[in-house]
Amino acid sequence: MQQGSPLVEVRDVVKTYKGGNVRALNGISLSINQGEIFGLIGPNGAGKTTLIGCMLGLLHPDTGSVTIGGKPPHFLSVLHSIGYMPERPDFEYWMTARQFLTYHHGLAERDPSTIKQDIEETLELVELSMSARERRLKTYSRGMLQRLNLAQMVIGKPAIMLLDEPTLGLDPTGVAVVRRIVGNMKEAGVTAIINSHQLDEIERMCDRVAFIRQGKIAAIETLKGGELCDYVLFVRWAENSLNGTLESTVQTASSAAGASISEIQQRHGRFVVHDSKSAAKLIRELVTAGVPVDEAVPERMRLEQLFSSEDAEEHIK
Repeated sequence: MQQGSPLVEVRDVVKTYKGGNVRALNGISLSINQGEIFGLIGPNGAGKTTLIGCMLGLLHPDTGSVTIGGKPPHFLSVLHSIGYMPERPDFEYWMTARQFLTYHHGLAERDPSTIKQDIEETLELVELSMSARERRLKTYSRGMLQRLNLAQMVIGKPAIMLLDEPTLGLDPTGVAVVRRIVGNMKEAGVTAIINSHQLDEIERMCDRVAFIRQGKIAAIETLKGGELCDYVLFVRWAENSLNGTLESTVQTASSAAGASISEIQQRHGRFVVHDSKSAAKLIRELVTAGVPVDEAVPERMRLEQLFSSEDAEEHIK
């Protein structure tokens, strides 16, 4: 299948619990392309994990369908192509990291002759320290277990990866590891589906994201290269006041950067920028023009607006 063509197809999926009284999924439809990094966000209980369960073939929709490469997800040929990083993994705590990955290497039916090299490369990839690799997993911290959780997903070299809260319990270094691995996936044409409450990381990693509310798709947003990435950049001046001459300089710099001014005060300004590149250009224009910039931070990202909106209407972009 060619990169950019539909790989995962979800069509009118309904999934209920408690004898049909609770609708976890209420007619969800979406398509995920080959090689796409796709995010799932939404409040707790929105149906995200249930949707992942349907994609893995662990749950069966009441009505509707899920296909991966045109086949049902429970087909062995499909399952063989999928890697899964669960939110709550169940580890064999008596094992060491190397033993654990040896087990998963075998489950993935990879070449036994490369097992030692594959395991060491994977442990290096997730940056699990050398001293921890022969320790029992029962001695691991939560962050170390999450790195190993990530390692068991990638060691099988799957074509499709499903990550459920991949940065949970990780320190900033571990988060950077996840970010780098997802970037490697993108370069290799691997399809990834990420469920996370870390909106800043979703915005960094994903091409598109679906916002799920009460078992329905409330919105699907494109996160890279389009106007849907618009957000407010808060800029604080180093000086206490902004005189008339400097104010006009700020306006000129904003226009040159392709940003628009939403507010301008004596000590700060708020600018609507298209994306991180536009924000960097705005800061560069301001500094070059002599504006004493002291601080510049994104104030409110678009994905946060989806969570805060009580009346988000369905709109598929």
